[in-house]
Amino acid sequence: MRFHIAGSADTDIDLSLLSYAHQLVKQLSRKILSEGGGLVITVGPDPVHQIEPSLPIIFDWTILEALDECQKLNLITWPEAQGAPVVAVGLPKWKEKIPDRRIELWERLESSDNLQLVQVDSELGVGGILREKQASFGDILITLGGGPGVNHFVELYLNKKRPVIPLDLPLKKDRLSASEKLSIKAMENPNTFFKCQSTKDSTRAFSRLTLKKQIEIDEFEKRFFNFISRLSKPKAFYVRLLNKDVPEFEDIENYFRNIVDVVIETSGYERFESGLDPSEEPFLNEEIFKNLHYSSLAVVDLTGIRSNCCLELGYSLGQKKKVILMAKKGTKLPFDTKMIPCHFWSVDEENSKRIKNLIEFMEHNINRKPLVS
Repeated sequence: MRFHIAGSADTDIDLSLLSYAHQLVKQLSRKILSEGGGLVITVGPDPVHQIEPSLPIIFDWTILEALDECQKLNLITWPEAQGAPVVAVGLPKWKEKIPDRRIELWERLESSDNLQLVQVDSELGVGGILREKQASFGDILITLGGGPGVNHFVELYLNKKRPVIPLDLPLKKDRLSASEKLSIKAMENPNTFFKCQSTKDSTRAFSRLTLKKQIEIDEFEKRFFNFISRLSKPKAFYVRLLNKDVPEFEDIENYFRNIVDVVIETSGYERFESGLDPSEEPFLNEEIFKNLHYSSLAVVDLTGIRSNCCLELGYSLGQKKKVILMAKKGTKLPFDTKMIPCHFWSVDEENSKRIKNLIEFMEHNINRKPLVS
């Protein structure tokens, strides 16, 4: 999962509280990277506390410091098939806004394979567009402090039914921050913000993340990752031929069970395959499109060229989802799909080779821009 830590503090907030927030963010970021997770950040300016210029009032560069430390210690365990673990999104002229004290750090990270840089279109260089772009890469949102921008992030994530964890650390002077207000709502109605594997645990588990009274950061880390372990994984929706009477079915079934399942699970996803995995929906069409709509990834196999598979591929592309397109070697793709990178798999190779080939294809294509931005 890619975590997105969003928020800010007041420029005149108590220094000890701001220092605690940065220590917390750095330690969580290091743990995320060392446990196979990724991160989403904004790259650009680094506004600081009005009294102590070594303390920023946002957390993006603190996260990059954590990335730098993890690189040096070779701690990053992000799945290869997911591309770079950290996605940095910038507005136009982002590079001009990097402060001098951060240039050396940025140049060191920019040259590594652990960071993907994404720049918002120069004609759309506004905060709302930047937030939409960041949300397209994130699987789970964590908020701290903040105001209207945090509220917008929360709306973007909840609209996709992706978990939001609002922390209640008081980072706004003399008033509740957006994240504190959201934390109150999450306590009242947790299922709106996240889904635990057991819904009975939601309120109790979330209540242990309160930071109204500061606790040792090591203790908070334990509570936080215990909470994360209770959440459902992001879903990968399978689009494929399911008719057992069609000649290609056996090869497709073999490929999905022995190759696709392995790569998807090791990449941190939970699969959903219609007719095979549990569903709450009463009708097949509703099951397909509801689960596809809220999935994080669509894995589309066009072997056999079924009209329903083409329809679901079109829906996925229109929803700007991450899409991995594949087909058995020899498949002649419909005209419009020829322009989309497609992984052609073989029945003649060893499974270890087929797994390696799929991982390499995903690594190079999973974070492509959508057809229409």
